[in-house]
Amino acid sequence: MSDLDQQCSYCNNSSVIQRKHSGDYLCPKCFEKSIEKIIYKTISKYKMLRPQDKVIVALSGGKDSITLLYNLMKIQERTYRSETLIALTIDEGIKDYSQNNIKLAKRFCKKYNINHEIISFKEKLGKTLDEIIHFKNQSGDYKYACNYCATIKRRLLNEGASELGGTIVAKGHNLTDMAETFLMNILYKRFHLISNQFFFKPEKKQILVKKITPLMRIPEDEILLYVNMKKFDYYSTICPYREKDPIIRKRLLDFIEECKTYSPEIEFNLFKGFLELSRILYKLHNNKSYNSCKTCGYPSGNKKTCSYCDLVKEFTNKT
Repeated sequence: MSDLDQQCSYCNNSSVIQRKHSGDYLCPKCFEKSIEKIIYKTISKYKMLRPQDKVIVALSGGKDSITLLYNLMKIQERTYRSETLIALTIDEGIKDYSQNNIKLAKRFCKKYNINHEIISFKEKLGKTLDEIIHFKNQSGDYKYACNYCATIKRRLLNEGASELGGTIVAKGHNLTDMAETFLMNILYKRFHLISNQFFFKPEKKQILVKKITPLMRIPEDEILLYVNMKKFDYYSTICPYREKDPIIRKRLLDFIEECKTYSPEIEFNLFKGFLELSRILYKLHNNKSYNSCKTCGYPSGNKKTCSYCDLVKEFTNKT
């Protein structure tokens, strides 16, 4: 019997999905309500928002960030009554890919009357990501594009949020992303990163704007079904550099998907493992001090300068 032949576990309508990890069947209406309830309860359980917060939503134009922005808009209207949301898009400057993402992000914000800001790699660093990749290839020092992109996007997102008066940056990381990242950090023994991601550490004044991930308890395939049911326009093409470079994150995603065929709850187990290990490691590492970049003041781990400033210096010296 197919999912469509089954009755919804919560009403009398025909189901559109079975949640393999729970066994529940859901009709379209109950599924949408369930997704929105999970997002709301995640924000509440992990104390992600306060009424006075100025929330900056990282909007790429993809399914996750569109889902996040829409739900934060609705939650804020009903409950938090905090300051108006601002969507912030980082333009990497990837030919075709970035332009199409931005076009859909603009369209979505215009439809829902959301203030939308855009910051570009070119504007801030003088180079697009495409130009950075060409530059690194020419110098014979090319790693993977994701390394450069992630370093620069994190900085521009934080700086942009600060300039906009943001106290919170909301990011669209879903459960699958969380599971991937946790495994990545385990494989590379990045225990300090797991420790730093502990959700309930005391807040203190720092240069980094607080990040929240309200979609972190929803698998990627459910986000995909949700945006299609809501008929949201989103950019579905994967970044060409992620497709081309043999990055381990892509292999980990394939591994997780394969594991889910035998153990549908695997992502949830990884997430619970992350919560527990981050708590344990935070208690072990919370007194450790790390360097601040001598150039910009941002955290730089055990180095004197951060990865972002190293990149900027390289462009300045060799351009």
